[in-house]
Amino acid sequence: MKITQKKEILLYVLSGTNIEPDLMSVEVIASMAQEVFYPKQSTILDIGKKQNDVYLVVHGLARSYYIDEKGNDITKLFMRENEIIIGEALFMEESLEVFEAVEDLLCLKFDAKELKKIFLSNPFMAQLYIALLEDTIKYKMRREYAFQCMDATQRYLEFQKTYPKIEDRLPQNLIASYLGITKESLSRIRKNFYLINKC
Repeated sequence: MKITQKKEILLYVLSGTNIEPDLMSVEVIASMAQEVFYPKQSTILDIGKKQNDVYLVVHGLARSYYIDEKGNDITKLFMRENEIIIGEALFMEESLEVFEAVEDLLCLKFDAKELKKIFLSNPFMAQLYIALLEDTIKYKMRREYAFQCMDATQRYLEFQKTYPKIEDRLPQNLIASYLGITKESLSRIRKNFYLINKC
């Protein structure tokens, strides 16, 4: 992938923010981006491994998940095209979660330490860094609220709102894992919605 394509991707992602892009910074970030590919179901980063990199999804779908004390995986979040696979790479050295390619995954990869230096190098990038932190905190707060205050059906509706147009791309067990329910419970919820919409 040429640097011009990388710049176009970065500018498109930045166009979704309220921050005016600094073209010089975009040029620097694009120049450090490496194109990487992960086949479906491969592990991008495992628990306890050093978080050296940050990724921007170009094509495909990824997820992060925790492993509970019984060995079950609990999906934390999904990452789609033009979203960042970040984990705690900018904040912690070792990963607390697994990152996995749900589909074949094409990404731009950035060195986390170098990216953080760029983020803190000028006001434009600092604004982006703050926005990224705020989005991460907001997402964690919404997830915590959902598990403490919503039933499974309400969490399913929240999932559809948070991740529009990806439900058909996900295996049912991953959606159930995200909602904290069994596949059978998810099937019942979907069946009820189908019956309601049919009426």
